[in-house]
Amino acid sequence: MCIRDSAYIGAVAAKQSAGYAEQVKDSAEAGAELALRMQQAGNFSKLDYAREQAFYAEAVAQLAKARQQSVAAREKLTRTMGLWGSQAQYDLPERLPDLPATRPELQELEHFAMQNRLDIEAAKLQTQSVASSLGLSQATRFINALDVGYQNNFTTSDGREQGYEISVEIPIFDWGASKVARAKAIYLQSANRVAETAINARSEVRESYSAYVTDYDVAKHYRDEVVPIRKTISDELLLRYNGMLASVFELLADSRDQIGAVNSYIDALKDYWLAETDLQQALGGRLPPLAMAAAPFTSTTPQASSTDSEGQ
Repeated sequence: MCIRDSAYIGAVAAKQSAGYAEQVKDSAEAGAELALRMQQAGNFSKLDYAREQAFYAEAVAQLAKARQQSVAAREKLTRTMGLWGSQAQYDLPERLPDLPATRPELQELEHFAMQNRLDIEAAKLQTQSVASSLGLSQATRFINALDVGYQNNFTTSDGREQGYEISVEIPIFDWGASKVARAKAIYLQSANRVAETAINARSEVRESYSAYVTDYDVAKHYRDEVVPIRKTISDELLLRYNGMLASVFELLADSRDQIGAVNSYIDALKDYWLAETDLQQALGGRLPPLAMAAAPFTSTTPQASSTDSEGQ
């Protein structure tokens, strides 16, 4: 299923967060059980025992909250799709798709939006309807409703100018005598609405693209920098533990440190897919064809560390 709906993205992200919260709770439970045994044996202070119990209690509460958020997000998706009864028993993926290996290079987005947004097309049709209702039929020329388009031109070796101009063309009529001054005013008012729609659309495209780029970069930073560093620390601690240079509770403490990094990565991944959806909407419902061909990046979401208390 292609990611095109924010409710779908939210539901999958909430399910993924709930699954990770359950791993965190299991890790905290293992630590709390071990702390209890060590305290009963007189090898653990009351303060350290209380800390492990507090972490476990907090993890239980966070799991309950994550599960409820998952239910709420799923029901929002169910309402969006208009499903009920047995239809509502659909399956969702365990996790969001991975971040693309590279961010697709998107060019001439404002121009693409002018050609594909339905609100712009509707505004142009409304202008045609106004012209028809005023009895205007003979257009003398066509002009750009934006008046001054963005020109991205350069001159080739043979002197030809290449480039494109962002434009939303509307017809201009021969108004003739002053008796049609009112008709001219009504028509130009409609033309101004076309221009306003197009200007707002271009602004929405720029804003959405900025969010798309930023959210990709943030998610990539977590994927390529933050999470791998946390994994390196965990691997080194495990080696120290195997060499009897670190305690089991250092491993558990490191597990707690991983929680923030992984949750932040899940949130960043969700924000990226939501930003892509917003960009699609700003462009008229889809990305340019070349962007749709981007291949997903395959990776594994880190899991919370857990310790088998029976072996200690």
